[in-house]
Amino acid sequence: MKKFLVFITISIAISSCETDFDVNAPYDKIPIIYGVLDQSTDTQWVKINKSFLGTNNLSYPSVNDSMYFKNVDVKIEEVDGNGNVGNVFSLQSKFVPVAPGSGIFFTGQQKVYYFTDVLDQSKTYRIVGNGDGKEFSASTGLITDFNFTNNFRIRTLSSSGVSLFNAGIYNEIKPTWNQSPDAESYSVVMRFHYTEHRSGNIYQKFIDWKIGERKPTTSGELEVIGNAQNFFNLLANNSELKDTVGVTKRVIGNVDFRVTSANLILKTYIDVSSPNGSIAFDKPDYTNIEGGRGIFASRFSAEITGRILSERTIEHLYNSSFTGNFKFCTDDPSYSSDPYYCP
Repeated sequence: MKKFLVFITISIAISSCETDFDVNAPYDKIPIIYGVLDQSTDTQWVKINKSFLGTNNLSYPSVNDSMYFKNVDVKIEEVDGNGNVGNVFSLQSKFVPVAPGSGIFFTGQQKVYYFTDVLDQSKTYRIVGNGDGKEFSASTGLITDFNFTNNFRIRTLSSSGVSLFNAGIYNEIKPTWNQSPDAESYSVVMRFHYTEHRSGNIYQKFIDWKIGERKPTTSGELEVIGNAQNFFNLLANNSELKDTVGVTKRVIGNVDFRVTSANLILKTYIDVSSPNGSIAFDKPDYTNIEGGRGIFASRFSAEITGRILSERTIEHLYNSSFTGNFKFCTDDPSYSSDPYYCP
């Protein structure tokens, strides 16, 4: 009899374990907002999506309309120091191309929102809207503009060009700029432009060399120092440059220098979202969106564009051990008698 009761008890326990239940919470639309204002650009972009939940979440990101609200009503208000609303900017939507292999989310094209009005760095900007009735809002200030120092600008304007290599030495590059009181971090990049001629087609391309980052100080100028050998190492390990099938030439173009700053909201988001090096704690999420997730923040970029490279740098791109196999050359007629000239 005892064995029979034990058998019944085990049978009930097993049948209880087989009861189906849904681990998913009830479906709810949550606005996901990503917008970073930058008054140094002529267009401001905002991404507005919704969260999704279902029985096969892994398949949803690849479906184009799974992340869009059916109806979005959104505007950006310009607010002065007394809380008064001045200009109100309407956002338009458009689809932009997304390269294949960019991530787990759908590619081809994605919907974004934008406006092109001039921003006032003395004002605060507030995004207010709703997606299918789900309201969201957030505010951010702008970063007071700043620029590269005159000395650094003069050095890049040299008639001999930006010198990365000369007389067997890789030169140090020292971008220097004035600080903004609103910036919480700075990142400095040199962009190298080139034109690739491949299989009868012409492609305009560039490679970014991240020279360094700096935190703000209480006052004065800031500087980062990068050794140009790191730039050549970067090119040497670039998979696109290594692929020379069908390439007849890669015409060396100009270089740009850019220092990009982030305000406190954006810097906090970047820090919180960076990989956690500790196994002891989970990193918290960060958002400043009321009624949703994501961020609404600001950045500012100062640029020096269209600077030529020095002759010795061009020659080194043409024949160095780093880049000598990549078919770099120049179409500058002043070098017409040199082996690195390619009309």
